[in-house]
Amino acid sequence: MIKGRYFPPGSSRAVDASLRRTEQGLVLARDEEDAAPQSDPVLVSDPLGGVPRKLTFADGGVFEAPHDADIDLLLRRRGGFFARLARLEKSLAFAGAAAVAVIGLLFLIYRFGIPLLAAGAAAVTPPVIVAAMDRGTLETVDRTVLSPTALDEEAQARLHRIFAELVALAEPEGPQLRLLLREGGVIGANALALPGGTIIVTDDLVDLAESDDEIAGVMAHEIGHVRERHSLKQVYRVLGIGFMVGVIGGDAGQLVDDVVAQAAAFQTLIYARGFEADADRFSVGLMVAAGRDPTAFVDLLDRIAADSGDAGETGWLSTHPGTLDRRAAVLEAARGLGWEG
Repeated sequence: MIKGRYFPPGSSRAVDASLRRTEQGLVLARDEEDAAPQSDPVLVSDPLGGVPRKLTFADGGVFEAPHDADIDLLLRRRGGFFARLARLEKSLAFAGAAAVAVIGLLFLIYRFGIPLLAAGAAAVTPPVIVAAMDRGTLETVDRTVLSPTALDEEAQARLHRIFAELVALAEPEGPQLRLLLREGGVIGANALALPGGTIIVTDDLVDLAESDDEIAGVMAHEIGHVRERHSLKQVYRVLGIGFMVGVIGGDAGQLVDDVVAQAAAFQTLIYARGFEADADRFSVGLMVAAGRDPTAFVDLLDRIAADSGDAGETGWLSTHPGTLDRRAAVLEAARGLGWEG
């Protein structure tokens, strides 16, 4: 017997009632009324955690049973998918296994699915969108960080000749490449690659370089970032993380924003080193093809690291490989291409 509430046909007023099965069929008993035979329900709600089960009869009457009532046993039926799922939910072993499976799936999406989708999105992004991103970024950094170059015309012409030489040897696919020279200000000796093919080299970096090969190696490295679409991939990865966290957490306001920010930062740490290693390998190939020293730019990086007090080792939270590891990887890649310098 199952105790619950009964809503008579056409009434919203519930009365205490019970439902049981006899050899003759179902019997519905209401308070202060005699028990009466009842036909099998025409509609039975699926089990849902904490939600009462409802049995609707042909005459419009509704019997509401507790959520944990064994309705399937009462009605002598096996129950559908949700009934079996409800029974599984009561199993701690199943709940634990399901939790582990979900966490594992989310990790695989985060670690492999999002990067794969980001790479696909980057590959099909229309050139007009990429060019607009370049313009917007350049306008921002020119207004807030960078200023016009102070290099003399002869130095500028020499740098543009080196860049043109590398561009001529680089893969033609991808955005059109162009070099901009800027006074770096607070960012100092640095080089930037925007997704639309704009490469910025600061005066400070040029002043710190002791040879054309050093500055050429940096240019080749930044060309590698553009050709491999690293900036676009990183943008789409961060967007993918935000979407995934939003789907899981819903509209949780600041909490979701904080989780997205932390996940994006961690994603950047994971993949920035990989992007840098890819760009280094691209630089090595381009420099060897140009007949230049493919390891020279690491000497420049060593001096930058020394100026900043960096020990040259790859730290746990470093976005770039340490120069010691970088030099070894660059040498290995260069010798693999037959360079014997």
